[in-house]
Amino acid sequence: MKPELYREYPDPQEAAGQKRLLDLTMRTLKQKYLTGPQLRDTHAKGLAVVKGTFAVDPDLPADLRVGLFATAKSYPCVCRFSNTDPNPKPDLSRDMRALSIKLMGVEGDMIWQDDREAKTLDLLLMSAKTFMSPTLDLFIELQELLLKAYMTPILGNASLMWFFLKNPRIAAGVMKAEITCANLLELPYFGETPYAFDKKVVQYKLVPHKDPTSRLPGSDAPFNYLNLRLREDLAAGDVQFDFLVQFQVDPEKMPIEDSTIPWSETLSPPRKVATLTFQKQTIDEPALGTTGEHLSFNPWRTLPEHRPLGWVNRVRLPIYEAISKFRHLRNSVPVSEPRA
Repeated sequence: MKPELYREYPDPQEAAGQKRLLDLTMRTLKQKYLTGPQLRDTHAKGLAVVKGTFAVDPDLPADLRVGLFATAKSYPCVCRFSNTDPNPKPDLSRDMRALSIKLMGVEGDMIWQDDREAKTLDLLLMSAKTFMSPTLDLFIELQELLLKAYMTPILGNASLMWFFLKNPRIAAGVMKAEITCANLLELPYFGETPYAFDKKVVQYKLVPHKDPTSRLPGSDAPFNYLNLRLREDLAAGDVQFDFLVQFQVDPEKMPIEDSTIPWSETLSPPRKVATLTFQKQTIDEPALGTTGEHLSFNPWRTLPEHRPLGWVNRVRLPIYEAISKFRHLRNSVPVSEPRA
């Protein structure tokens, strides 16, 4: 049966898989962080926390004036750059990079919000265009093997290698997604998964204005050189990105449930709806251990018009909530959202 445009197709066994993944995630966190601060299960290494503004473009055509983008308005935001590996490592290592954006002062009832007095909306973006696994079952198997590799490296890594040999599509996707990075402000970032856009479906994209002119440092690069370069760039002046949406126009070539398939920009060119600006500022490096680590991001902290779609997003809701509560409790920090 040919899939329909804008329609989700949940697996009947998804709820059971969701519970398995939640149990596995919590077990992983408890086993990895017996002492010391509780880090995130992924995105463990925060690179910088940056303040900015997210300005919805004026005079958007009618089909783009939806939800957050219905009126031309500028929102203050706080953003966290991170490496995505669950184990903090030197910035020169191959990895995926993430940019999590928290808008403040957004009116309307969010689908999910752990601080009911807040008016915050989250946008989660990655340097990889696609997600790593086509199905929940394969993702759970991969996460189980990653934990095994952490606890018993020799046997675990052998099992992990066998998994990638059996699943060359996943292996190729991971290899393509993990990159070296010279400058966080010169990367494009992607939503990876689909989101509702009122009655239609889109994916998000963030494109830098800054030309990719930075070069990788040598092997003696500082452990946190991406933070140092970011600090230098923002001390020198403003930096901007374009925020775009790409509409689903073909349910087979642009699926909702399989986020390993990249949506063709030839078939559906992304369209600009807003501008993200990081004003000239001084980044306080110690904030990486305080403000940045206390922030919590969740794709379901959004307006109903932008509801997250697909199995990846559906399983995220209870898992992200549980991780945030557990991490804040272990670190003796209250869960709270920033105010504008």
